[in-house]
Amino acid sequence: MIHEARWEKEMEIMRTKFPWFTPFETTTGYIGFCGYLKGPRSKRLFQVLMKIPARLYPEREPPIYIEPKLTPMWWRPDDVNGNPEGRLCYHRNGTRNEIPWQPINTFANVLGFAVQYIQEFDR
Repeated sequence: MIHEARWEKEMEIMRTKFPWFTPFETTTGYIGFCGYLKGPRSKRLFQVLMKIPARLYPEREPPIYIEPKLTPMWWRPDDVNGNPEGRLCYHRNGTRNEIPWQPINTFANVLGFAVQYIQEFDR
């Protein structure tokens, strides 16, 4: 479960690296960030949401949701929030020998995968 000091640090990191992303806490116990990334070629805006139950973070990785989706692949079942459309699927080190999520990672680390996905597939 996330402690207040950790959540404050997460928000500080995001303010520094991605100041246009808004932090949120819901009354139902979720935390996360929401914002937009611009496609490098199309200049289209993509809504990006990272959301996880506060009781699971930082032990579990927050899923990433992007709208509109750029590819039918790169989505996997959402085992955290149960979103029927799935969550972004990626490999942390670029291979199938994935480096597992570590609680030292942050929401900003996860957002980097959304940036890579949009840069690679935006046409």
